[in-house]
Amino acid sequence: MNEDPLYCQTSDTSSESSWELLSKYERAFINALDLPIVHPRCLQDFFSSESIPIPEHEMDPEFFYEKDMGFIGRAITLFYVVTPALLAVGELWLRLFSCIIAPLVGTYLIAKEIRPNNSENKDRDWRHDRHQVFIMLLGLAASAVLFTDTLYVQAYGRTNGGICLGTLTLISLRRSVKLRFYKKRFLCAMMALLSITGFLLARSERGGPSLSDHPGIDISSLEAGLHYSKDNAFMTRVAQLWPEENRLYDRSNASPFPTGDSLTGIPFMVNSSPEQLYYRFWVKSEVDDEAVAIDIAFPPDGMHSSTKPVYLVLHGLNGGSHEEYVREFVVRRVREGHTCIVMIARGMMDTPVFGFNVFHGARITDVDATAKAIRKGLGKNQMLAGVGYSMGAIILSNYVARSGSKCHLDSAMAVSGGLDMRANLNFSRSMRLWQPMLAQSLKEDFIINKFDGRFRQRLTKEQHLGLMRASSVSEIDVHAIVTYNGFDSLLHYYTEMSAMGDSSAFQASHMKSDVDTENEEIGRIADVSIPFCVLHALDDPLTTWRTMGHNPEKLVQTGSGYSMMFLTESGGHVGWPLGLNPSKNGWKFMNDAVAGFVKSVDMARLENLKE
Repeated sequence: MNEDPLYCQTSDTSSESSWELLSKYERAFINALDLPIVHPRCLQDFFSSESIPIPEHEMDPEFFYEKDMGFIGRAITLFYVVTPALLAVGELWLRLFSCIIAPLVGTYLIAKEIRPNNSENKDRDWRHDRHQVFIMLLGLAASAVLFTDTLYVQAYGRTNGGICLGTLTLISLRRSVKLRFYKKRFLCAMMALLSITGFLLARSERGGPSLSDHPGIDISSLEAGLHYSKDNAFMTRVAQLWPEENRLYDRSNASPFPTGDSLTGIPFMVNSSPEQLYYRFWVKSEVDDEAVAIDIAFPPDGMHSSTKPVYLVLHGLNGGSHEEYVREFVVRRVREGHTCIVMIARGMMDTPVFGFNVFHGARITDVDATAKAIRKGLGKNQMLAGVGYSMGAIILSNYVARSGSKCHLDSAMAVSGGLDMRANLNFSRSMRLWQPMLAQSLKEDFIINKFDGRFRQRLTKEQHLGLMRASSVSEIDVHAIVTYNGFDSLLHYYTEMSAMGDSSAFQASHMKSDVDTENEEIGRIADVSIPFCVLHALDDPLTTWRTMGHNPEKLVQTGSGYSMMFLTESGGHVGWPLGLNPSKNGWKFMNDAVAGFVKSVDMARLENLKE
């Protein structure tokens, strides 16, 4: 006897959970939602038969083009799959530790000059000191990073890096002559190349190059802080109610890590979150024969509140309700008596997709259907607050802007999500350092092991091969999103995906004094009709600060002035670690910032209701 598939089985995400333990308050909320606890496909007459493609396991491997590629073709594909991620990891580690490596190497070489080894003499073969070659090259590379890396320059300026690079260059050349390394010309050539790298890549610290050309230093010109419309009385009151001490992220409380790279990576390496009990339900799509899963977490005492805000959470790329920072947010909020609901994006967490409409970042209909369904369970005047992280933040921002007055949320906060992802098309640093690792995981988990059959059916052999050899998320988007879904181009897709994708008023070219600003196109961001806040770090290594536009003060004045921007000088991407031991506080800053904003909005709403 065949067992029902997992999506047709009543389940939750914890082995210790039991549906019988639900309190009457939780049951009342669930009954009001009136959502199935199994995938709607398991119910009669839900799907139209023509919408279901050939399942992947029924595709005959004999028709796969890979069998005709030969050894060389397979080797090339493997090279494209493995090499970019390995190079990215190596370069990223070098950049993370350059602030330590360069001073240590400089100290070592100076000590060698001050107290030379007696065994050093002009007749000694250079191979006996070849370890110094490696040390000098490593030090020069690290100092070049300090002098040329955007995030180091943004945090510390160029002076320190320039002094370090110049000092190490002089000492290294002196050591090379003394130890007769000059006979090995390639060593001197390498040192000379590294020593001038910084001067070749150095750019202006303010303003930077244009949007279409910023491969080098591209320092943020935005002002950190809380930006909101003083003309909007409600948002002004929200800013007053939001405690300023809860919006402080600087050297007094931030972890002393040097750049946005470490502020992003270290939390993921050291932080952990407690297990969380979820109950799974399904929301039917209103535009096709699909459904998305939602995982609901209730307060631990069983006292679901009909007055406290309910949170709808959108996770990051290739994540889900198990994502560490998402789970930590949920744990913090349920302990405060809130109910949290995580919407699982199509196909994530092993949820099924039966047609060709797999996940892409420009689809907002699933969020709309989910928010609409949740509203059925809310109490009188109870608020539904949307929270999005990374890709979830991009989708949430786009939904709030596009839905306008028809938005089913009462407030929303986007964390580390771009408002204009067109700017990220030129963010080469992200594509080289971070996206290869994300791309490899995305291909393995989402494409190859899950929906490869769908992509093979819609893409040509050359297009599918390009997808398999993609080394960045943007390259994956070209075939897995643009070609697969029929977008005109990658620019078209990013335009449709972004809350500010149709705006021209906040581009760099429109910031000049000689431009007629009265006829600038604001776009859909002006249609935001609910309190909406964007939390973004200006040293975000994955999503450039340029995705925030070029004038926060002007942006928050658009439309009715319900948009708010909370920008921090540092913090990384979904990071913002606190203290010397970031694992102690986890993602407290950003998750409590969300709670602070939502609480302030709720308090302002209640004040208005009492008047």
